[in-house]
Amino acid sequence: MSSFPLVSHTDPDAVVARRHGEAISLRRFLADIERVAAALPDCGHILNVCTDRYRFAVGLAASMISGRVSLLPSTYTPETLRHLAAFAPDCQILTDGDPAQLSLPAVSFPALCEAQDVPAAMPAIPRLDAAQLVAWVFTSGSTGTPVPHRKTWGRLVINVRAEGVALGLDPARPATLIGTVPPQHMYGFESTVLVAWQSGTAFDAGRPFYPADIATTLASTPAPAALITTPFHLRTLLDEGIALTPVALVVSATAPLPVELARAAEAGLQAPLLEIYGSTETGQIATRRSAQTEQWTLFPD
Repeated sequence: MSSFPLVSHTDPDAVVARRHGEAISLRRFLADIERVAAALPDCGHILNVCTDRYRFAVGLAASMISGRVSLLPSTYTPETLRHLAAFAPDCQILTDGDPAQLSLPAVSFPALCEAQDVPAAMPAIPRLDAAQLVAWVFTSGSTGTPVPHRKTWGRLVINVRAEGVALGLDPARPATLIGTVPPQHMYGFESTVLVAWQSGTAFDAGRPFYPADIATTLASTPAPAALITTPFHLRTLLDEGIALTPVALVVSATAPLPVELARAAEAGLQAPLLEIYGSTETGQIATRRSAQTEQWTLFPD
């Protein structure tokens, strides 16, 4: 049976994430995964609601290497949680918030490793079978009950590796991906976490939402940086009229992107903008440079 590594990074000191201005190395990331995997509850399904993107990624990886399946709904409404409890009765929540505020059994995200506590010897990079079920991703349920879609490790890896090529992500000059979208959403899941794992790049742990926060994150992130965002965030960012640090790439999805907004974003951020086409069912499958063309280009095989 074929298998794929958890990440494509190989250098123990390679940067896999940036968190509060600190670069997180591959060695430290793997140590955090082992620590969290040992602390996960005795269950088969994890609802990972961590708002910190790095904690989410560590929790996701810890669930994967321990054979647990992550549940990724689009919302956390009471109705959604009731639906998840019926779908996976053994589900428990992993949260970096207050477990008492949640209606399902929940555990707090454990403390991450301090830099001085990371072992000098790097753990082996985990490999997972291509056929391993790692997540159920749910539709929004806007037309009825949310529909689950199974995501195997092999299919996800193949898809995000193709995405990395389509976006021009270069492991020889690794970018940092800054996401304004949550990692639990299919777009954020693939384009801020998994594509970083499989393209030798890094991701920022935050989720800047307001224009000033986005501008501050762009200014504080070492180049090259890529902004992974939505038409809504682009519109509000540009309408604010604040100075923006140029980036290497802008990526947009979740809603149609008007051509005039695409052109304004390219001018304001001094970077090409690629719009992604995809769905919960299919994942992401195509891109176009919306400021220049209406034609979609499928991801490479």
